Amino acid sequence: MKNNSPIIGLAPMDGITDEAYRLLQTEIAKPDLIFTEFVSAEGISHGGVKLYDTLLFSAKERPIIGQLFGKNPESFYKSAIILSELGFDGVDINMGCPAKTVTQNGSGAALIGKPDLAVEIIQATKKGIDDWFSGKIKVTDLSLNQKSLAVIERNKKYSVFDFVETHHDASLTTKKQTSLPKTKPTISVKTRLGISESIIESWASILLAQDLDFLTIHGRTLKQGYAGSADWSEIQKVVELAKNTKTKIFGNGDIQSKFQGLEFCQKYGVNGVLIGRAACGNPWCFNDYTATPKERFSAMLLHAQFFTEIFPNRRFDSLRKNFLFYASGLSNAKQLRSKLVRLNSIEDLLQLEADFQS
Repeated sequence: MKNNSPIIGLAPMDGITDEAYRLLQTEIAKPDLIFTEFVSAEGISHGGVKLYDTLLFSAKERPIIGQLFGKNPESFYKSAIILSELGFDGVDINMGCPAKTVTQNGSGAALIGKPDLAVEIIQATKKGIDDWFSGKIKVTDLSLNQKSLAVIERNKKYSVFDFVETHHDASLTTKKQTSLPKTKPTISVKTRLGISESIIESWASILLAQDLDFLTIHGRTLKQGYAGSADWSEIQKVVELAKNTKTKIFGNGDIQSKFQGLEFCQKYGVNGVLIGRAACGNPWCFNDYTATPKERFSAMLLHAQFFTEIFPNRRFDSLRKNFLFYASGLSNAKQLRSKLVRLNSIEDLLQLEADFQS
């Protein structure tokens, strides 16, 4: 990660920022920092083999942070070892997801209301990273089943190849083998202002006492979800609290472009910002470029090519929600959306090329 320059990073988004999405983003306008989708700490530490697809990443995405969610400290300890072994540059703990399926289980933003457990989880994660890095424990010591160990090796093999050349035609990429360095991952938390109202000063003080490398604050409460506006004046309070700590503060919420992100870094004193929803259908927001309809189509096609190569057994219809974003703001958006929701293959997508001509 950059030491002094503001970080403009890609936020983790469940069901969105998978490997295909992140490769496309890297190809078009690489962020300074990239997060995976979140993955269940309980799931990957207890043999959930399919969940490891969430943790696939290529060398060209670095620096990349793997994000965990859950509520069991022991699972976070094991998962921190697994993410370290997979070669992630950092491990991030989700304490901000507002989805009911997550919070009703006591994870995500629900941890704001359980500070003692939150601290336990952070300390368990730190210990996992430290024990792995010092050689005190290996991933093979975790009592994982053979399928889990095999898929970890698969992921590691994938990550030591760098996608070095992308072709915007029928062929896709060439790859060269690189090395998977043994570096100590950073530890961080992504959270919100509070549950029903902001308690950010007391909550952030607890988190800052844990000696995190960085802390990301989304400027809304759990109750707000994604409604209303992010309150950056509350995020700024955390910047003040962090002044005598080593912890860098990132802000998140309503950032639309790299330009606005840099502006907010200066205005609110954060070390960086994460862009989330504004990047959906607009990967160019990281270089402040306005794409033509034709360029939007080319991006969709490349996204589809990455997706089918990386996830050959996944249904194509899971891409539809991503593609709908690309139609936003176009004069024929309504007609395009009605076609995009029926896509089942790259061949179907190619039929829409004329609809995206400028």
